[in-house]
Amino acid sequence: MSSQRTFNPKTITSAPEQLRKTQIISAPIEAVWAIVADHGGMTQWMPMISHVELTKPNAAGEFSEGCERECQFGPDLLKEKIIFWDAPYGYAYNIADMHLVRDHVGYIQLQPVSGGTKVTWTQYFHPNSNFAMNFIARNVMLPGVMSKALKNLSKKVAA
Repeated sequence: MSSQRTFNPKTITSAPEQLRKTQIISAPIEAVWAIVADHGGMTQWMPMISHVELTKPNAAGEFSEGCERECQFGPDLLKEKIIFWDAPYGYAYNIADMHLVRDHVGYIQLQPVSGGTKVTWTQYFHPNSNFAMNFIARNVMLPGVMSKALKNLSKKVAA
């Protein structure tokens, strides 16, 4: 296994950390990474993602750091760029501004721990101006999606 690289979201965005969810999965890091790194497979464990299309490979022709994808998230089409890729330790992505948030960076980090893998998903963003939508996004919708996704990921790895 290669040594883990450091990811600093502040090199990409000035947005503060808004959400962090963690799940311990009883499987080796390589097994968890195989599922997390499968862009198209996200539809099998990520709530509200119904379709993922890889739209642009990186300069090396790979779908890792520097590639772009589109994710159908409920009614929204999210345009994402993979801004950090460190197999099997995780990756970060940036979502182009959308109606709920701006300056978004999401980071899914995997760490080997006794008994399995610790998965930490952190979201950095600036909320957009609508107070009611900000409250729903930060306190209801996004935390719910993140928690369910990590539980689904754990089940998928165990299957």
